[in-house]
Amino acid sequence: MAGCKTNKSFAITHGLEELFEEKVLISKKGTENSKMRIEKGKLYAVITGDIVNSSKLPSEQRQRLHRIMKEGSKALRKAFKESVPLDADIFRGDSWQLLVADPSMSFRIGLFYRAYLRAWMETSRLDTRMGIAVGIVDFVPDDRVSRGDGQAYQYSGNALEEMTKASNMSFRFPGRGIEEPLDILIQLVDVLAMNWSEKQALAITGALEGWKQEKIGSLWKPPITQQSVNRHLQRAGWFAVERAIRFFEKQLLEAVI
Repeated sequence: MAGCKTNKSFAITHGLEELFEEKVLISKKGTENSKMRIEKGKLYAVITGDIVNSSKLPSEQRQRLHRIMKEGSKALRKAFKESVPLDADIFRGDSWQLLVADPSMSFRIGLFYRAYLRAWMETSRLDTRMGIAVGIVDFVPDDRVSRGDGQAYQYSGNALEEMTKASNMSFRFPGRGIEEPLDILIQLVDVLAMNWSEKQALAITGALEGWKQEKIGSLWKPPITQQSVNRHLQRAGWFAVERAIRFFEKQLLEAVI
């Protein structure tokens, strides 16, 4: 139960004592009340995040942020429906958690949510931190991601809790030799993502879905040209980001098979 102790520390730090105690009670009952079928022994990814400096936003901006976070969750499930089985759980106004059924897609999905929030909040000053982790999931009661538990939850919470102020993304996959190189890879992409403008972030959301640049242009009202989309992607460092994502996905696919 060493991981449980860390989880409690994380819960207290983020004002989630009641949620933690509820998890403990549910874990004693087993998984029979869980609506989502969790495959025993299967590896999942959990992404735990929070919005950077959200308390400094004006009241109307915080309300808008909450709406955009929910809309981003719907966009995620539409774009990656095979990998995102449940809505993102949003709690305490600025914290969120995602369950990813295909761990290899976790980096792409985390970046999509980050880019979506920046693009639709229409400010390059908004950002979110996230800890991405791969591991076993024991249960997800009532289809509420934040009420789940297991290795992936503990690792993800630890990744967010231990993150330095210099970075906004971190990766955990303990016991596997690929954890350190993939964490370094993610943090290098993180440096690029920190500097995305809202227009670059919008272009990135389409690129992450695999859209052609002409289709990405339709995200603007009125639509912009393919040449304009290409400029946004170039300035966002998409060529390097795409290569990093593909490498991450290849490594994870080989690791979880």
